[in-house]
This record gives sequence, structure tokens and C-alpha cells, in this order.
Amino acid sequence: MANLGFPEVDESQTFRVTKGAISNMDRESSVQYAVVIQAKDMAGSVGGLSGSTTVNVNLTDVNDNPPKFLQRSYQLYVPELAPVGKAVGRIRASDQDEGQNAEMTYRITNADAAAIFTITTDAERREGIVSLKQPLNYEKRKVHTLNIEGSNTHPDARFSHLGPFKDSTTLRVIVGDVDEPPVFSMDYYIMDMYENSAVGTQVGTVTAVDPDSTNSAIRYFIENEEERPLYFNIGVNSGIIRTSQVLDREETAWHNITVMAAEVGSSCFSEKALTHS
Repeated sequence: MANLGFPEVDESQTFRVTKGAISNMDRESSVQYAVVIQAKDMAGSVGGLSGSTTVNVNLTDVNDNPPKFLQRSYQLYVPELAPVGKAVGRIRASDQDEGQNAEMTYRITNADAAAIFTITTDAERREGIVSLKQPLNYEKRKVHTLNIEGSNTHPDARFSHLGPFKDSTTLRVIVGDVDEPPVFSMDYYIMDMYENSAVGTQVGTVTAVDPDSTNSAIRYFIENEEERPLYFNIGVNSGIIRTSQVLDREETAWHNITVMAAEVGSSCFSEKALTHS
């Protein structure tokens, strides 16, 4: 409410001020008000003279508006191989105030989501930046629900009666399935056999599985990029390793083999080094 003075001249030619008022002035509706003030002599009688001037009233912002999310829920797609620590999405609440009065912070209020995701505040853009604290796994959980709250950093106690200066929304994170390479049952294998064993002797078996929900069949290959003589072969579907030549321990005591595993119908490979003695 602004009090405005209107000078008038009474019959004794002295000035008195009559006060008027404008109520419910809101900076968010109008930043400036132009007030025309008029002065008259002879108490406004016929033949009297008058003058007027215009006063521009600029309103200063106060924190009388809480932050508001435009939607009650949002949805975000994140591939399961998204790196931990990197931003995967942004969310924003609006605030009709300006400057410090519009500053806000964001937080995740449900503990299960806060254990996997984190949210930080971009003060310049007034956005919440959602990042990963832990890796996602489509096969274990396809959807995560984040309860996000945005609250003013500098609430004004004079306007606390207008309600809590915060708002909340829900962010559903849809985990995208990524075709992951096959995973071997062990990081490395050590296999033993006797020298001079017959060609075709079984040395051992390697096993890899498709970690994706499709659980595709696996094919196995022995890597030989340098096209060296191969002393072993492997069953394409079984993963059984057999000798393809008679081995002599005195000539070579250790043989290192790299086995490749691939999903049937996919070019996605996984590899492990095998040590054989």
C-alpha cells in the first residue's frame, strides 16, 4: 500500500494534505505506477489556478512468491551405462520474484532415490542438476522415482503467512537398456594338462553369459590377430578348449590364450586372457 499526498488550498490560502491510498500493489503485476498530482488555489473555486506533476513510483521486489514447478511430475530417460558423477538431466522451478528473492536450492527427499542420485543447484540458471551416485542396471531396476523439492534460499518472515516457500514434484527416471558385452564367470582361468597328450585332449571350459534381459546365446573364439600357430581350439557354442597340437613342456611351459565371447546376432565382444600350463 502506498500513501500519496494531494496538496489543496483552503479558504485561508494555507496548504493542507489530503492522503489517498492505493492498495494491493504487486510488483509482479506492475513494476511502476504513474501518479498525477494536482495543486489548486482558491480551494478549487471558479477562476482559480492549478498545476500538476507526475510522480513515477517504482516498486522494490520482496520475497512474497514461493517457487513453483510447472508440472506435478516429469520423466527422464537415462541409459544404464551413464557414467557415475556426470549430469543426466536438469529440472527447474519458476519463481516470480527476482534477484536474491528468487534464489532456491533443490534436494531429493526420498532416501532410496537419494542413495543412487544426487541433485545440485545451478545458481545462475536456477536449475537442479541431477547426477548419478551409483551405476544403473536395467536388469535389476527399470524405473526410479525421485521426489524433488525446490525451496527459497532467503525466505522473508514478513510473508510467512502466504504459505511455505517451497514446492515439490516427482521425477521418474526410465532406465534404458544397453546391449552389454558377455561376462565371463571368472576374471582369468588357469588350466593344467600333461605334455604329449593326444591332439583333441580337453583342457578345460570357459563360460560367459549375456548380462542383458534377453539372455542371448554366446559364441566363443580364440583371438589370433598375429596369425601365430595355434595349439588350441575352442567349441564355438560350448566354450570347451582342446589341444590342436601335441605340446612339449620343455619347448614351451606356458601358453597364454585370449578367448573372445560374443552374443549370437551381435557384434558386441567380451574378452579374457587365459593362462594354460
